[in-house]
Amino acid sequence: MKATWKGTLSFGDIDIPIALYKATEKHGDLGPHRVHAEDGSPVRHKRWREEEDGETEDREAAKGHRHSVSRKIVLNDKSMASPPPPDRKRVDVLASVDEGGVDPMLFGQAYYVGGTDPIADQWYVLFRDALRESGRVAVTRVTLGARESLAVLRVHDDLLVLQTMSRPGEVRRPTGIAPRSDITVGPEELKMAMHLMDILSVGFDLDEVHDDRR
Repeated sequence: MKATWKGTLSFGDIDIPIALYKATEKHGDLGPHRVHAEDGSPVRHKRWREEEDGETEDREAAKGHRHSVSRKIVLNDKSMASPPPPDRKRVDVLASVDEGGVDPMLFGQAYYVGGTDPIADQWYVLFRDALRESGRVAVTRVTLGARESLAVLRVHDDLLVLQTMSRPGEVRRPTGIAPRSDITVGPEELKMAMHLMDILSVGFDLDEVHDDRR
């Protein structure tokens, strides 16, 4: 398994050398692609310059904003650059919270956390076991790529797992989606639904659920 990130896990005065490995992967890409209807050859998109009504090369393209109807602001590498975070190769533990204290809606990509220095494995095990015994997860800050993110560290079997998080303000409000508040169900209807839940829970194995389109 190839590491996607290497750095340190900072816990109090302890720095533990670690590497992150993506915990999930997609198998195959069976999505449709644009092709010619008659011969099946791939159909490509071209970059078109409206001012000259002609094709332009990728190296000539830049990013920009429309400031007004008649004015556009073109951005270059210098104007798009932002000050780098204090330390890009570090997972900083900010707090520990109860395992149920973080809304699963915030969770994103998961990474296995592995140690990179056998001498520091004792510190890794110490941190892992402290989380396990406390029933808590650690809220951390980490920079993956160019973006600084919040993430949680939790225990999965004998490993630490880091899972990126959206910030609470990034979760959209489900306005107008929930059923009307005046809709109710009777006790017999609820009892029947609960019985069905019990039937569906017997002997379920997620590994036996296959993607028929793969």
